[in-house]
Amino acid sequence: MNTGSKKTHMDHLPIDIGQIGKSPHQIMRVIGIMSAKGGVGKSLVTGLLASDLAKKGYKVGILDADFMGSSIPMMFGLQGPAKAGQYSFIPHQSREGIKVISTNLLFDDEGQPIIWKEGLVGQVIKQLWKEVEWGMLDYLFIDMPPATSEVSIAILQSIPIQGVLVVTTPQELTTKIVLKAIKTAINMNTHVLGVVENMAHYQSSATATMEYLFGSSHSELLTTLAEAPLLAQLPLDPRIAALCDSGQIEDVNLEACSTLGDSFINAVALLDEKKTFLMEESAEDEIEYDPNDLQFSDGLLPEELDGASNEEPVVQPYSEIVMHLIRSKENMGVLEHPFAQGLFLGSCGDRMQIDLKIIAGRIIEARFMADGCGVTVACGSMITKIACAMTLDQAKQITPEDLLTTLGGLPKDHEHCAELAVMTLREAVIDAIEGHRSVVSKPVG
Repeated sequence: MNTGSKKTHMDHLPIDIGQIGKSPHQIMRVIGIMSAKGGVGKSLVTGLLASDLAKKGYKVGILDADFMGSSIPMMFGLQGPAKAGQYSFIPHQSREGIKVISTNLLFDDEGQPIIWKEGLVGQVIKQLWKEVEWGMLDYLFIDMPPATSEVSIAILQSIPIQGVLVVTTPQELTTKIVLKAIKTAINMNTHVLGVVENMAHYQSSATATMEYLFGSSHSELLTTLAEAPLLAQLPLDPRIAALCDSGQIEDVNLEACSTLGDSFINAVALLDEKKTFLMEESAEDEIEYDPNDLQFSDGLLPEELDGASNEEPVVQPYSEIVMHLIRSKENMGVLEHPFAQGLFLGSCGDRMQIDLKIIAGRIIEARFMADGCGVTVACGSMITKIACAMTLDQAKQITPEDLLTTLGGLPKDHEHCAELAVMTLREAVIDAIEGHRSVVSKPVG
C-alpha cells in the first residue's frame, strides 16, 4: 500500500489529521479553569491570564464552556455570531489577538437563553474544541462550568486537558465547596497546576490599608490536597469590574495579574519536567519478550520473528502515534445507546466493533472494541478519532491508505489491521444509513 504524501480523501476534513495523537488543531496545551461553584471568578481569571500571556507574546485562545453564565465575550467586547470558515466556525479575535469562541457567539441574539440538556451541551463543547478553526495556539483555556456538573465531567473525559487551574475565594464556605473541584480533577486523573484566590483583599485608595472583606485565606487547604502551589491572590478592585463591564479586560494592568501569568508559566514548566522524568524512567524499564505467542508479555505490541527461530527477535518499526494509541487505548469501549453499529471479522481472525452516535448526519461520538493484536487496537483508536465530527459521507470515504498515513505507517504484515478498521467503520455507516446490523465475515486483505 502506498502511504506517501499524495492527496487523499482526508484532505478536506475539518481537522489536521497529521496532528492526531500529537497536538490536535496545532494547540500545544489545553488548560481548564475550574471551580466547584459559580461566582468565584473563573471567567475573570481566564480573561486576565489569557490577556497577560498574550501581552507576553504567547498565542492564546479561549473556549467559553460556561454555558450557564457565559461572560467571556462581554469582557473582551466581542459581539455578533461567529462566521463560518472553510470547515467550521472562525473564532472571534480580541485586540491582543486572543481567539474566542462561546455558545453566546453561535446565535444572532446574544441574550437568547440556552436551554439544553447537559449531555447535549457536553457534545457541543466537544465539537467546538474539535472543529473551530483555532490555527496555531500555545494555550487554549477552557472556562468550565462547575466541576461536579455533567458537562465538566464530559469535558475532562473527552478533551485532552493537560492541567487545570482551580479558582477560589477566601471564605471558608467557598473553600469547602471548592475542595470538591480538586477531588474531581484528581479522580479524573487530571493534573492540578495551581490554585488562584480571587477577591483575596481590598486596598482602600483613601487610606492605602489592606482590608480582608471575606476573611483570611483558607487556600492552604486546597494547595495541600492538590499538591500544587498558590499561583496568585487577586484583589477585589472596582477598576477591574469597570473594565470588564466595558469590554476592556485587556486594559487591566495590575501587578497581581502579571504575577499570575509568570506563576502559571512556571507551573507548566514544572509539569513538563515531571512528564519528561516519568518518560525517561519508563524508557529505562525493559519490556520482556514472549517468543511463544510472538508478542510482548504485557500484551501491547506483537513483533514478528521473520523466520529467525535461533536469533533474537527483530523489533519492527512502529511510529510514536501507534505506540501512543496502543498504550492509551483511546475511544475503546461501547456506547450505551448507539445510533449505529458495525462489526467485522477479518481473515486473520481479528474482530472489531464500532459504535456511533449521530446527530443531523454527523458523527458526534465513536467507540470501538477489538479482539486482536495491539496494532488492531491502534487502528480502532485512530479511525474512531478521525470519524468524530465527520458526516456519514466523509466517514464512508476513509480508505486504508488514509488510515495508514495518519498512523505514520505500519509494517506490511500488519496493514490488514488498517483494512479491518476501515471495513468496520463502513459497516457502521451502512447501518446508520440503511438501519440494519449484521456481522460480516468477508475476508480482509
